[in-house]
Amino acid sequence: MQPDIEASLMNVLISLYGDREAQNIVKYLLPELKNISPEEFQNILNRLSRHEPWQYIIGKEWFYDLEFKVTPATLIPRPETEELVYQILQENDQHEMNVLDIGTGTGCIPIVLKKNRQQWNVWACDISGDALSVARENADRNGVEVHFFQENILQPAERSEQWDVIVSNPPYIPVQEKKLMSDNVLKYEPHLALFVSDEDPLIFYRKIGEYALRHLNPSVGRLYFELNEFYAEATRKMLQNQGFKQVEIISDLMGKQRMLVARK
Repeated sequence: MQPDIEASLMNVLISLYGDREAQNIVKYLLPELKNISPEEFQNILNRLSRHEPWQYIIGKEWFYDLEFKVTPATLIPRPETEELVYQILQENDQHEMNVLDIGTGTGCIPIVLKKNRQQWNVWACDISGDALSVARENADRNGVEVHFFQENILQPAERSEQWDVIVSNPPYIPVQEKKLMSDNVLKYEPHLALFVSDEDPLIFYRKIGEYALRHLNPSVGRLYFELNEFYAEATRKMLQNQGFKQVEIISDLMGKQRMLVARK
């Protein structure tokens, strides 16, 4: 049955994703399809053919070598976000710190940070209660303590905490770019976590920047963003205008301007 499963998967996936990505998807799917019935397998093929992400079908994705539950309430963790996490870990050592992730989704960022820096005190927030439920389950699955709370960062509650690191991978895709996106993202992933208005594409960066100026530790605080590469320079200038003294854009492994670190 295994060769038939592999061939059938490739037949569906190659037309949607191309040969290389289809092979990678099959590599992840095959171990999940052991002892599956023909009826169940046909259902999976039907869902894949409708562009449904394979991660939602099996209910999981791997990020920084950890397994995360994913549902349609959460974005699927991306490799470029792994680079953001790596950057934070490279620049911050093991000493005790307070860290906040804004717009946490699956919780992949704070969970990996806590897993690799046990002395850190890690918090994470999201506007979506459903996403927070998934994030809490992922923290339990991976054996770490992260403090989750619900928050609309566009209208944040007043808080007394001071953070040493604030990180966010916020919504940053203008609505006008929807037409350029593939169906597996557009039809299935949560638009709340993806899109911003064409009139104000930097709204989350601006609001989080304002929040960070109030709540970052004034001596050592750092703000980390994942970026829309097409707005990288505009984001840097905006943060500089807000009062951040050091704002650095960092390119990812593909040479795209996808990360930013700002210091007060």
